[in-house]
Amino acid sequence: MENHLNAVLEAETPLVLVTGLTGTGRTTLLARLSERYEADHRHVSAMRFTPSGDAAPARFVLSSDGRQGEPATRLRGPVSGEPTWATIGPVAGAAAEPAVALRAARAAAAALHRGGDRTVLLLDDLQWIDRDSLAVLAALIPLLDGRRFSCVGALRIPAGEVAARHGPETLNALRKENLVHTLRLPPLTKDSLADKLRRSLGAIPHSSLVDHVHALTRGVHSAVAETMDMLRQCGAIRVVNRCAYFVPAMTAKNSPPAFEAVMSAYALGEAEWDVAKVMAFLAPLGGRAPGLTGTVIGIPEQEVLDRLEVLRRAGVLHRTSATWRFAIPLHAAVLAESCGPFERRMVAAHAVEALWSGTATCADLGHRANLLAAAGRSVDPARAAEELLHRAIEAGEDQTASALHWLDAAGELAGDRPQRAKTLLLLATTYHRNGDYEQSLRILRLVLTDFADVMNADATFEARSLFLHGLSGCADTEPLREIADGDRRAPGDPGFRAALRATACALLDRWAEAARWADTATPTVHHGRSHAVASRLVTALGGLWQGQAEIFERSLTERGQWPLREVARFRLEQVDAHLTGLLLNGDLCRAEKLLADEGLSWNDAGPANRATGAVLRGDFRAATELACRSVACRSAPGFAAATSGMFYATVSAVVSQGRLTTARELVSAAREGSPVLGHLVDFAEALIDRALGDTSRAADKLRTALRKADKRGLMVGCDVARAELADLALELDDTKTAERCLVEADRLAHTLRTDRAALLASFVRAAVTKDPDAATESLRFAHVRGQPFELSVLITRLVKHEMADPALLNEAYELMAGLHALMHRANTRTLMQLKGIVVTGRRNTLEENERLLATLVGEGLSNKQIAAALDTSEKSVEGRLSRLFVRSGYRSRIELSNAIVTGERRL
Repeated sequence: MENHLNAVLEAETPLVLVTGLTGTGRTTLLARLSERYEADHRHVSAMRFTPSGDAAPARFVLSSDGRQGEPATRLRGPVSGEPTWATIGPVAGAAAEPAVALRAARAAAAALHRGGDRTVLLLDDLQWIDRDSLAVLAALIPLLDGRRFSCVGALRIPAGEVAARHGPETLNALRKENLVHTLRLPPLTKDSLADKLRRSLGAIPHSSLVDHVHALTRGVHSAVAETMDMLRQCGAIRVVNRCAYFVPAMTAKNSPPAFEAVMSAYALGEAEWDVAKVMAFLAPLGGRAPGLTGTVIGIPEQEVLDRLEVLRRAGVLHRTSATWRFAIPLHAAVLAESCGPFERRMVAAHAVEALWSGTATCADLGHRANLLAAAGRSVDPARAAEELLHRAIEAGEDQTASALHWLDAAGELAGDRPQRAKTLLLLATTYHRNGDYEQSLRILRLVLTDFADVMNADATFEARSLFLHGLSGCADTEPLREIADGDRRAPGDPGFRAALRATACALLDRWAEAARWADTATPTVHHGRSHAVASRLVTALGGLWQGQAEIFERSLTERGQWPLREVARFRLEQVDAHLTGLLLNGDLCRAEKLLADEGLSWNDAGPANRATGAVLRGDFRAATELACRSVACRSAPGFAAATSGMFYATVSAVVSQGRLTTARELVSAAREGSPVLGHLVDFAEALIDRALGDTSRAADKLRTALRKADKRGLMVGCDVARAELADLALELDDTKTAERCLVEADRLAHTLRTDRAALLASFVRAAVTKDPDAATESLRFAHVRGQPFELSVLITRLVKHEMADPALLNEAYELMAGLHALMHRANTRTLMQLKGIVVTGRRNTLEENERLLATLVGEGLSNKQIAAALDTSEKSVEGRLSRLFVRSGYRSRIELSNAIVTGERRL
């Protein structure tokens, strides 16, 4: 907008004509121009034209948020203390008599002159200009010089009848005399839309949000504002880690409001309004849409075409060869929503019958499904339900809201109770997958009470297991305890009940009990039943979390014997659960081998495991994106333990980058439900405390979390926590704690028998006993494992404890650069200087220190917290901030923080 504003201000022609589609911001530009002119003490005279052909003086006023430029009309005629308003019509006879037009033009010019030098005439909605006023305008422009007196007009495309028929001839004549400059306001590109959303939200919009808004609005300014209002109202925008995410599932809860812009069709008349509403359903059916519209309304197709032409001239619809489409897709949705239930059903039924008979086609499969849902039982319900189910299952992540709508409709269309139960279960699963546990539980209660008699054992177990996971997601642990303790008896055979108790125990982190109940269930459960999958996984993972890996390893080796392996979703579930087991023990190589052996990639894994794998590979950006999107969407991806593993791994990554408030945000999100392997979340929180310089608190938190894990018999992740605590204890000169950590690290290495546990035990031995062989062994392990973050941290800690050659710090320093680990790089530079290792690239070092400082400011840390994080004084922080403000041009922490949050300052 600013570039267009400057282009108008710099133009020297008597007339600047601003053109553009409906909603592209022509009136807003006039309002901004009016502000600028009045600030420069220039008199502004303004008029606007209406569809009826009237013209009236106007005053352009920006709304308080600056995003609308709606004109507020004022009374015609002079206002006390102000010059007379210039008017160009309508003047009777001006179009037929050039002399009449010239006299009127001179009168208008005289009125402008009475306003003083540099008076400007603003004309809005020139698409509605009448012939007489057009003639006066054509005569007026040559009387203006473009500097002292000028005119700016706004013309919507497509124009009204008079402007469309006579305007081009008038403009061509003015162009020949170099009297007019045309400026077209284009819709927003995706890049410019992203910038607009960034400024509006105070956060960087995720690509999914930008794509969704652009698809609904085609970049039209006014529609963007409407869409953002709608998304805010239904809670479909959530900000996590300074990024605004689109949450598709939330749009299923609210219907789009009847925005004022849609009423443009209603203002044209009842006949056009009726056609516009029907075309909201039928336009995607291509060339058959007008004929079908006539059939629905009961008028000839030609009459429909005549009304469509009126809508086209009003900018509501566009015509492309033989097809019609809405200028703004959002408005089609709003128009469809304005129809009553009977009207919606009738129109959709006509459309569906045409599609099924082959007399019409619809390339948009999502719209086809929407028509099926709207038609309801007005068409063959069995066929419609089958199509809706298929489409919902095939729907992508960005179609979540639509999938929920289609499944809901399919459930209503189900021909019998078993089919309805199956559909409702799929609907509950979809709600759960998208974090709406409350809605999922509501549907599951209905399924388990009203449809229990028509569901087989597999479906019943799936429903009850999902119910337990939903309770965990809502942190409603009391019913889980009742089931785990056997106080609430579940229906079914003993194997069924034992599998449910195992699941409940697992969700409460009572893994020893979970494994026992799963062992009880396994012999009694047929290999081809769904609860055989759950029992096998709880047995394998329950043992692994307790340091008993035999069953897990055997299950990994004997993948051909997995229950229901031939069913794709059960195979993927079991692959993902085994990935969780490997990744939470830091075994990236075997996780990648499992995927390769199964012919899968990381994209086939659950989001939580993808995030953890990305951290181990050193792709911190991808990991953070996955974790934050999971938080925004309240999703509980994959086997529940994977979620805690994701949060621990991602927090360790963002802490190393200095993004400590983001780390806190992730930890808070992890605690919202009832986290499985919750001690991993405690370990993550200790990392934040340590990064903020509170080493004593971090050590206490680790000790408490380790005791909690030990009480529950859990060992997974404790090898990392023991090494962390040993390192902290040595910093705090707590030799006794360090020595206990050595004993425990050796025990964990012996029990877990993983490469990571062996590596960490060797590190603790080297640090505590100063054993050079142990130090060498830990470095050998780390290099073989090839995980950049793990290796860089190990090197710096060994050097810090004087158990490795300081020259190795160069390797660690470079590894951290690839991870964008600003905080760890800063700590490593301090260690390098202490050990006499030259840090190359002084300029780069200064820039990196500045970026780290800006990052900590952007995270909202106080000077005291920053000083603790950087192990320096508050006075030093104040000095560094002052220098940063001078170099960057920002005047305060708030300005700098806002610039970082909105992406104006890239880090």
